[in-house]
Amino acid sequence: MNMVGRKPMKRDDPNPIRIPARSAVLLFFMPSEKADRQKRASFIALADSLQHTLGDTVRILKIDELSHPEVVQSFGITQTPAFVLVRQGLEIWRQIGLASDKGMVSTVAKHLMMD
Repeated sequence: MNMVGRKPMKRDDPNPIRIPARSAVLLFFMPSEKADRQKRASFIALADSLQHTLGDTVRILKIDELSHPEVVQSFGITQTPAFVLVRQGLEIWRQIGLASDKGMVSTVAKHLMMD
């Protein structure tokens, strides 16, 4: 989308920029593969399962703490696994630690509907 010449969007703008639902991103911060391969494999399986279940409502990004330390630091993540749900550049939910697949799906879905 070309933004050249477009004025900043206001909340009451009659012609707002439409952003697709895929702009919701679940950042899944996980330990590096060096830390624990078995746990990491289970985290990857969880991320894949969540993506399959939630479909196009959210995009899941797996973030390795050693590969992307600047991203981890920018979100203030001090332990993994951690989850941060972002929509249109705003954090709308955060969780440190694991929940069940079903619990995670319902929580993410609930926060997407509230926004």
